[in-house]
Amino acid sequence: MQVRYQPTADRVLWQLRTGEGELVGVWLTRRMLRQLWPHLNRVTTMSGITRMAPNAIASPEAREMMAQAARSRPLENANFETAFDSQAASLPLGPEPLLPEAYDIGPGKGGQGVHLAARETNGRNMTLELSDELAIGLLRLLEQALIEADWGILETPPAAEAGAPSTPTAPILLN
Repeated sequence: MQVRYQPTADRVLWQLRTGEGELVGVWLTRRMLRQLWPHLNRVTTMSGITRMAPNAIASPEAREMMAQAARSRPLENANFETAFDSQAASLPLGPEPLLPEAYDIGPGKGGQGVHLAARETNGRNMTLELSDELAIGLLRLLEQALIEADWGILETPPAAEAGAPSTPTAPILLN
């Protein structure tokens, strides 16, 4: 997975490479990231908290500390040093990155990880079930790109967003 800010397009390009060598690209516009970021952050963080302490009922302060721990935990299988390989065995969505106008985001199966679906009006779409580790990796990569983009999206501290009392049980539609 790779996330890069593209200054000439003023967009963020998110690329995913599957184990089978398929390459999928998704353009993330400023408008969509303004809507997507808080929900992705909250769902990912709450999934991490559920994984760390499945039956915990905690005060807002304790939830905030658990949220920070969930977001900052080491990612054992992540490699942020190796260059992304953009050579594709196939391009299932075609050569042009997806430019979604709507997202569905919510907890993954069994409350673990993140379910993320993106779709265009012309029918192209993708659906992902991200593990906790992949979702946290995506958050970290997006955060780096958002810092570079300087769009002001990161001004709300993640801990405040993560301190929400509960995780949504149904996907949130963003459009």
